[in-house]
Amino acid sequence: GSINLAEFTTPDQTFDFKDFEKTVEICIVALNEVLEEGLPLHPLQEQRDSVRDWRQVGLGIFGLADLLIKMGIRYGSKEAIALCDNIGDCMATTAIKKSEELGRKLGSYPKFNPRAVNNSKFLQTHLDGDVEYLRNSQLLTIAPTGSISTMLGVSGGIEPIFANYYTRKTESLHGHDEYYKVYTPIVKEYMDKYGLKDDSELPDFFITAQELDYRERIEMQGVWQCHIDASISSTVNLQN
Repeated sequence: GSINLAEFTTPDQTFDFKDFEKTVEICIVALNEVLEEGLPLHPLQEQRDSVRDWRQVGLGIFGLADLLIKMGIRYGSKEAIALCDNIGDCMATTAIKKSEELGRKLGSYPKFNPRAVNNSKFLQTHLDGDVEYLRNSQLLTIAPTGSISTMLGVSGGIEPIFANYYTRKTESLHGHDEYYKVYTPIVKEYMDKYGLKDDSELPDFFITAQELDYRERIEMQGVWQCHIDASISSTVNLQN
C-alpha cells in the first residue's frame, strides 16, 4: 500500500504531519486486514505458512515530487532532504507503534524474537524503548507505484518528475502533422494558476530527472532508506 504525499500540503505550504500520522495508522490496520483476507488464498502451503509466521506488510509513499513542487522546494536540495528525513522518521515511528498496539491486542507474529528486534538498528533509530509485542516482521517498503501514480496523475514513488511535458503529434485534416506539448499534471496546474504561457517560465524548483545531479538523486533515495525496514525499488533516470 502507498500513501500519496502530495495530499498533505497545507494552504500555507507546510506538511501536515498530524494528518499524515493518522493516515499511516489507518494504512497499517488496513494492510493487516488485507493480509488476513488473503492468507488462505495463497496456492501453496509454504506461502500460507510464511504469511502466517512473519506477517510482512509493506507501506510506502508516492507523489513526493508533487509534494515538493507544491511546497516550492527543489527535489534534491538540502531542504528537500531534511523534509524527507522528517517524513520518513514520522512514518517509521508511527508504523512501529501501531504494529506494537495491534500485537498487544491480537498477538505478535509467531516468529517474533524480542531480543533480535529490539537490538536492530532500525528499531533503535525510531523508538526510545523496547517493544514487547509486534504484529508485523516487516512494515515499510517503497515501490515505483507506476500504475496508481499514473492513474491519479502524480509522480511515482520517490522519483522526481520525468519531464515537464511530452510532445504529441496529430495528423490534422489539412494533411500535415501538428505537434503540441502535453504538460505533466502538476506542471499544468501551476502554469494555469499563475498564468504562465510556456514551461521556460517555471521557477527553478521544477527540476526533472534529466536535469538533476546524480548525487542529489542518490542522497534523496538514501535518506528514505534510513527509514525503510525492507527495500526501495525505483528507476533512476540520469543525464547522458
